[in-house]
Amino acid sequence: MVSRRVEIVETVPVKRGKLTVVNGFAGPGFIGNTAMMYLVNSKGFRQRAYVRSQLIPPMMILIDGHPRHAFRIYSGEEGDLLFVTCDMLISAENAWPVSLKLMEWLSVKGAETFISIEGMPFRVPSKERPVLGFSTGGEDLSKFGVHPTREGSISGMNACMLEECMRRNLSWISLLVPTDIVSTIDYGSVAAVIEVLNRRFKLGVDVTPLKQRDEMIRRMAERRMKGKSRGFFDALRGKQRSDS
Repeated sequence: MVSRRVEIVETVPVKRGKLTVVNGFAGPGFIGNTAMMYLVNSKGFRQRAYVRSQLIPPMMILIDGHPRHAFRIYSGEEGDLLFVTCDMLISAENAWPVSLKLMEWLSVKGAETFISIEGMPFRVPSKERPVLGFSTGGEDLSKFGVHPTREGSISGMNACMLEECMRRNLSWISLLVPTDIVSTIDYGSVAAVIEVLNRRFKLGVDVTPLKQRDEMIRRMAERRMKGKSRGFFDALRGKQRSDS
């Protein structure tokens, strides 16, 4: 029988204070969790805690040669920013108990503002990666390069945590990133959302490597498509010659 116990294990003590929490979970384009780890590695943030539960699919990942839990919490030395990430998709029926325990722990630590990153499976007509967003507190997101939206959907852990924020009257911001990449990492969208966080928190994280990786992947995809197209027409011309 699967235990429904959810445990937040602090590896480094997290002090109580006025905290802002940034969520980046696995989803379309793996935008949220990739953005979190890129920020963590770029800024040298430390892991402060992890979430342990049989409700989370079993997975350990290697980071700098050390095994780590899939659901982790990081922060910098100041400790006023917490970055929450999970590299596994948590099922709908397990999202509630995991998120409620997480919200309980975060509330005790003094979390007041939450920012979530969520990929939306939606094809964009150009190489640009618009970041859409809304705020329950009425914050003007446009000054950070976010396009305010009145439509969209929040799912999974973020939906559970949003509802709990509404119940507790805590501020919530959603950053929604359209992506036509579902099964691999959308590096361009990761760069776009990190640029928003750079403006919001003055992080100064260089996203050039992400943009270069995105351009390289797109060029490779274009070459493969051209190669397939030529192969089809070459085969067609060969058939026509043999018929004649």
